[in-house]
Amino acid sequence: MKPRCHLLLASALSVLAATSVDAAVIHVAQSGANFVPPVVNANVGDTIHWMWSGQGHTVTSGSNCTADGLFDGDLSSSSTSFAWVVPASVAGTTVDYFCMPHCLFFMEGSINVAAPTWPPGDINHDNLVNGLDITQLMSAWGTSDAAADINDDGAVDAIDLSVILSNWTS
Repeated sequence: MKPRCHLLLASALSVLAATSVDAAVIHVAQSGANFVPPVVNANVGDTIHWMWSGQGHTVTSGSNCTADGLFDGDLSSSSTSFAWVVPASVAGTTVDYFCMPHCLFFMEGSINVAAPTWPPGDINHDNLVNGLDITQLMSAWGTSDAAADINDDGAVDAIDLSVILSNWTS
């Protein structure tokens, strides 16, 4: 394997390791016709883990008794838990869910998913400020590319480069 491949592999593994270490497991119980707690806060990559305690229930994403297809799991004696990993596609939103058999009795909950925050200068959003960000910046040099215009002044220029260099992480 070439040295550059080793570096890329090591970088990829470190990002994966950081992601799995930072992820949380958030437990939601089912108690009668309630989800406890009814509202949780989560980040992308966290796992929401629902636990059954009696009767037949579902954990179905959507609102007003209408499924939206994001997830749907059973909570019953044959399926005592259901887990869902929060995807990046729902960052910065609230994901509502309900129990299909008990939605008319307001058995519902929600997951507030935080919007990701990136270090200043992290153009490609990999939580590192490094050569990959400079490459993207240089590709957009002299334009008004919003992704590479770190200071939002309408121009990709030396000021944006100075932000990357002052926040360099690897």
